[in-house]
Amino acid sequence: MNFNKERFANFAKYDLTINKSFYRNLAFVTIAGTVCVALLGFFARYNIYDAVVNDTMSGSAYSYVPDPNSFEGYNWIYITAGIEMALLTSVFMAVFAGCWAHNLRNKQGRITELTLPATNLEKFTWHALLMLVGGLITCFVALLAADGINALLTLIVYGTENGITSLTATTFGLFNVSKTLTDVFGPLGFTNYKQDVSDAFGGMENFYTSMSFIVICSFVLNIIIYLFGNALKYKYNIILTYIALQVIGTVISVGFSIGAGMFGGRVLDRSSEDVISDITTAYYVLGSVFLVFAGILVWKSYNLYTKAQITSPLNRN
Repeated sequence: MNFNKERFANFAKYDLTINKSFYRNLAFVTIAGTVCVALLGFFARYNIYDAVVNDTMSGSAYSYVPDPNSFEGYNWIYITAGIEMALLTSVFMAVFAGCWAHNLRNKQGRITELTLPATNLEKFTWHALLMLVGGLITCFVALLAADGINALLTLIVYGTENGITSLTATTFGLFNVSKTLTDVFGPLGFTNYKQDVSDAFGGMENFYTSMSFIVICSFVLNIIIYLFGNALKYKYNIILTYIALQVIGTVISVGFSIGAGMFGGRVLDRSSEDVISDITTAYYVLGSVFLVFAGILVWKSYNLYTKAQITSPLNRN
């Protein structure tokens, strides 16, 4: 494969110059959306705080109403962090991955892209790096901006003596399933949740680690599927990929339900430790399969890019 760093740099410079408005708008929407979620989360927590302080939630049906004298209840940002994680990983990164071949969305763009003085490997590598690595960096910067605004509002409203929970650390901490379950259920009154589960099933740390592993692998595969979707279809690919994922997810869910019904009786005859051990192994194996499949889709996306034509059955306009 012919890869020249100078050609690669020239192509990158050209792409950033020609498409700077597109990239700038995409980054702006990412940052604005992330900040808006942080703002909504803060004001939602503040409204609960205000209602408790003013005693307007007396007799409330809510099972968990924080103590107005305890700042911890109003600094509990797991809901906001969960929404941020879903937004950044399931929405914005899908958009980034689904736009890597945006230069090919029309005939003139395909003519220009295919005739530029750079190899297919150089052009594909630039697009993939910009939208995947660059997209991750943009999401991280957006989260830092949201974290800063959340911290500033927290200082203004609650003062410096109460401390500030990092929205960034909490969001990325969601990948640590063990810690997340403990931190989430602890403030809700289930202070011994993790210990209770460990006592019931035995060695759970490896199980939690396997859950974190498959969550990360699922995230990687989900993003690469959108990358592959854009290699197949240059227009409306994000919507079509989303629909395809929903259909596939439904089929898998139905198949899992049928399988659970057929083999559920066998589980009842086994010890809890054996069942957890089997599930843990299955998570590691399935996560590894996800990563291998993601690698295959990247290779296939590159293969399709090298065969791109001015017109094709899926991309005529």
